[in-house]
Amino acid sequence: MYAKYDIVYVAQTVSVRLSKESLREVDGLAERLKTDRSEALRRFIERGLREAKIDDALDRLRRGRVSIGRAAEDAGITLYEMLEFVRRHQIPSGYGPEDLERDLRALGRRG
Repeated sequence: MYAKYDIVYVAQTVSVRLSKESLREVDGLAERLKTDRSEALRRFIERGLREAKIDDALDRLRRGRVSIGRAAEDAGITLYEMLEFVRRHQIPSGYGPEDLERDLRALGRRG
């Protein structure tokens, strides 16, 4: 006997107040994207959420609260993507000159 389970995601409706200017911009972009206002807003919110998660992870990384790996995981991106953000935002990686010297000494002992 086999059972089939369907996963159903229920979307919730949320009300947001936008200025007339913002609404005109949303409608203009929606038209250019060949979609309706709701779908355009959904896309914009999802993109904004992704950016907000990355910004938050970078901030916590900058303050030394998380590792690069944890920051990437929390932001929902790969480690390589996080390393690129770290480079672009010039965030110290936590790997300093002392670490380099230690690693070079360790390599010298092996060679």
